[in-house]
Amino acid sequence: MTQVPTAESQNSESLTSSIDTVDRIEPQEFHQKYIRGNKPLLITQMMGGWPAMQKWSFEFFRDLGSRQLVLLEEGNVMQGQTGFRKQTFADFISQLMTDECDSGRKAYLSVFRIFDAFPELQSDVDFSMLNQFKVKFSSSGWIGPAGTVTGYHIDWGDNILAQIEGRKCIHLASPRDSPNMYPGKKFDQGTTISEVDMDAYDRTLFPLFEKVHHKRLVLHPGQMIFIPRGWWHHVRSLDRSISVSNLTFDLPGLFRDALPHRIKQILHDVGLWKCECTCHVMRDGRRVRK
Repeated sequence: MTQVPTAESQNSESLTSSIDTVDRIEPQEFHQKYIRGNKPLLITQMMGGWPAMQKWSFEFFRDLGSRQLVLLEEGNVMQGQTGFRKQTFADFISQLMTDECDSGRKAYLSVFRIFDAFPELQSDVDFSMLNQFKVKFSSSGWIGPAGTVTGYHIDWGDNILAQIEGRKCIHLASPRDSPNMYPGKKFDQGTTISEVDMDAYDRTLFPLFEKVHHKRLVLHPGQMIFIPRGWWHHVRSLDRSISVSNLTFDLPGLFRDALPHRIKQILHDVGLWKCECTCHVMRDGRRVRK
């Protein structure tokens, strides 16, 4: 029986990868073996030439001086209570640099449309090894303190997560383990969320979770991980962290996955499909969109 990971075990540098690992890979091999094969892959040396690796830092983002309001998640919104607040980008980065974000409920700038906010940074990254095989793709920034958690969930598109600064501990579980992952009804566009909170695991409620074969690794700066469609993943920041992800769809996936989830989101937003979600909270008896 597989040991259920704990928060303490994730903070160990001794975690070893149990997924395929390469320094570099050619796009056609990547497409054939990993995109079409639906297999995760750790890539360790293909970000060295990215301008982001030389430019991006907390100081760099602070010095952009952006006063735009950004939406911050509070805590693990996947398995926990949905919470969020707004703050200016510059103030959030400044607080992050002075450890003011390291206490209480962790504030996390997640799924941040970074290249909408800063279009001049688009050329600082290169996801062409994946995007050349896709018809739709979108990038998101992830910036926050140590200890932020995105709980176990599935993305219904192929994804690359690239680490710029800090480390993240990542757990993966195969689609074959889905019967043991307790897919829940909490709504998050484009995802399926597990009911299991690894930080508050209750084996009496979720006994089958102990049968899950977790794959674990620590993602370091300059490394990226390919997370295929349908793979469960759990991500914890071990340090103050800057990451950028790239979620993609091919033509069949656009109609099979992206469009139906977008329709669900529209119906949910207008109140025709009400359920617990990561995108609304109740305030003064009213359902408020984040």
